[in-house]
Amino acid sequence: MQFLKTLVIIMLAVVFIVFAYNNWQAVTVDLWGGLQLVTKLPVLLFLTFLAGFVPLWAYHRTTSWRLKRRIATLESNQTRTATSVAAPAPMQSAAPAAERPLEPESVLRSV
Repeated sequence: MQFLKTLVIIMLAVVFIVFAYNNWQAVTVDLWGGLQLVTKLPVLLFLTFLAGFVPLWAYHRTTSWRLKRRIATLESNQTRTATSVAAPAPMQSAAPAAERPLEPESVLRSV
């Protein structure tokens, strides 16, 4: 799978380089207030691509980071709960019958 990812990235880079070579011409972009930006067409297209890609990539990374933190918290809570259920708190042992004081009901039954 990593091979296919690398292959696609290399193919896109080659396509972009061929496009940039064939379209290396000056483009004038009219900005606000009468400002004009003169730049090469491939540079303009690359900046446009980054303007759309970077915000969505940042949103994806922050969502992924938040979900990984949430999963880690849930897993730690689950292991903590599992260990507390698996090892219950030791109960006090009951005293043997000979050492316990007799209760009035048991005395009446034995008579």
